[in-house]
Amino acid sequence: LAHARVAKLSLTGSDAAGVLALRAAAPLLRPTSLELGGKGAMIVFEDAGMPAAVHWLLAGFVANAGQVCSATSRLLVHRPIARALVDALADAVSALVVGDPLSAQTDVGPVISHERRGAIVAAVRAAAAAGATVIAGGEPVSVPGLEGGFYVAPTLLADVPSDCAAWTDEIFGPVLAIRAFETEEEAVRLANDSPYGLAHAVISADAARCERVGAALDAGTVWLNCA
Repeated sequence: LAHARVAKLSLTGSDAAGVLALRAAAPLLRPTSLELGGKGAMIVFEDAGMPAAVHWLLAGFVANAGQVCSATSRLLVHRPIARALVDALADAVSALVVGDPLSAQTDVGPVISHERRGAIVAAVRAAAAAGATVIAGGEPVSVPGLEGGFYVAPTLLADVPSDCAAWTDEIFGPVLAIRAFETEEEAVRLANDSPYGLAHAVISADAARCERVGAALDAGTVWLNCA
């Protein structure tokens, strides 16, 4: 970093790594850009097409086994369609193949380490103890021939309390925390009630609503009808 040809520091990593990077860059006045994680919310309104909503939700929390800073790992669903959407998601999750990441048949590969897998499972169990309902997954998966791999079943957590760590903290695994909302204002408030501000998404057939809600979200990136 001290080399004269270093013009800028860009880091994607943990909060702790970001602190160290800033400390190193500050005496040198090096411009620094940090991406330190997220707890993105996908807001799905009652007029959303169910197949499209399920598709983008899976893309938002299952891709790379959930190990994506910009993952939309929180679902805020309009109450009139909450049961139907969660049921459709559960069906879709049950059909996902967990296994060898080099196989074309695999939908969900392993997480990065034994410690990360343990932390994911512990977070799910803590959420259940706090009152959340485990709709799907939440446990380690043994893949034949790859028993030493760090696999976790894609997980759906419904009715997650807003003060629960599974709702507020980045889990960095294939876990989707779900809450229902009644009004547009409530959805925005719940999405913004987070120390993170990396990415959110809005799913609705109403383009004006997408624009309005998207503009009210505190995030560097807001996807409209995609993720």
